[in-house]
Amino acid sequence: MAETKKYSLWLIPTGDIYNKLANLISQLSEKYSAPHFDPHVTLLSQVAGVEDKIVSKTSQLAKLVKPYKIKLTTIDYLDEYFRSLFIKIKETEEVMNANIKAREIFSEYIIDRHADTKYTPHLSLLYGNFPSQVKKEIIKETGKEFNISFEIKSIHLFFTEGEVKDWYKIKEFPLSY
Repeated sequence: MAETKKYSLWLIPTGDIYNKLANLISQLSEKYSAPHFDPHVTLLSQVAGVEDKIVSKTSQLAKLVKPYKIKLTTIDYLDEYFRSLFIKIKETEEVMNANIKAREIFSEYIIDRHADTKYTPHLSLLYGNFPSQVKKEIIKETGKEFNISFEIKSIHLFFTEGEVKDWYKIKEFPLSY
């Protein structure tokens, strides 16, 4: 019998924007001994199921979502491990609708206790439990404003169970044109 595992759907920038963000994440994770991860905007997290079913649902979702732009705005932080320091995403109709479609398609697979809360699109820069003062210092060094846009052309399905270092990409699904 196939095993139930946890997955997340990620939106990953490409080219120079990917490299710039990956470099910043790498510098921060090294400086603060924090987990390293790829730059991404989580479309949906804490999805649990058998891999072939999750792959099928992700394929279905990719056929319903057309490519769209994501605009990074300002850096912010929370007292949450996975949203310790992040760049906010402009909440456009396309951004919010992609999440709504994802929630509909994966409704029976979502295990996130925050599943009913409002989607807060963001791109994390640092994972961990750090004092506010450390995060304010990073914002001061990097600058608060990020006026960067990039187009989303695919959804990446990631295995996201266990520690961050154990996460890996299952498959990339091009969006329909």
